Amino acid sequence: MQTAVHDMQQHKRPCAGYQARQLADGPTFAHGMTKKLLHQEWNMGIDEAIEAEAQAQAICMQTRDFRRAYDAFVARQSPVFEGD
Repeated sequence: MQTAVHDMQQHKRPCAGYQARQLADGPTFAHGMTKKLLHQEWNMGIDEAIEAEAQAQAICMQTRDFRRAYDAFVARQSPVFEGD
């Protein structure tokens, strides 16, 4: 049993590292906006939350990272985000 637990712990480290790298390489502005909304929306009504999400999306769509993501999607490539 102890070996199985050790094996699981060894497996989690690379997975956690991979997930951390995926987040770090992702659209950092959009991640920040998501985090901000998660903190704000817990006490909003559904209509107010939907409106906040729409405004956040409109803001994110004005970033260069959004354009890079769109262009990469159209070209069927992986986007490279720069945080702007």
